Amino acid sequence: MKFVFLTVIFMSSFILKAQNYIREGKGDYNDVLYTWDGKYLRQGKGNYETVLYTSTEKYIRQGKGDYNTVLATWDGKYLRQGKGDYNNVLYTWDGKYLRQGKGDYETVLYTIDSKYIRQGKGDYNTVLYTISGEIPIEILIFTIL
Repeated sequence: MKFVFLTVIFMSSFILKAQNYIREGKGDYNDVLYTWDGKYLRQGKGNYETVLYTSTEKYIRQGKGDYNTVLATWDGKYLRQGKGDYNNVLYTWDGKYLRQGKGDYETVLYTIDSKYIRQGKGDYNTVLYTISGEIPIEILIFTIL
């Protein structure tokens, strides 16, 4: 019983420090462009790289900090410019396709699934990025654009 307890504690320490990556092109071993740790998006691979964005429940902020300048507002479907629920809509997300502007019939820029970000509309188009782990869609949208 003691062995099981110690094993669980040991394994959970890896889970708590797990990082998620956005890699260039198609493949799990390509160059890491960005690292996501649950709050901060960092450039490159590692815990100590430069923080590009801080994500809270609703806002994406510049750099590291909960009070920095708000770059975008996310409501689950629309990514809006700056801080505000009525600001200009930059991109629309429908669960699979990322579209430019506001609307479900606008031009499709990217097809996003749980593993790949592809250019344009289609499951067989060119893979631009590979996603390793769980990264919120608003961070993916803001990062690739």
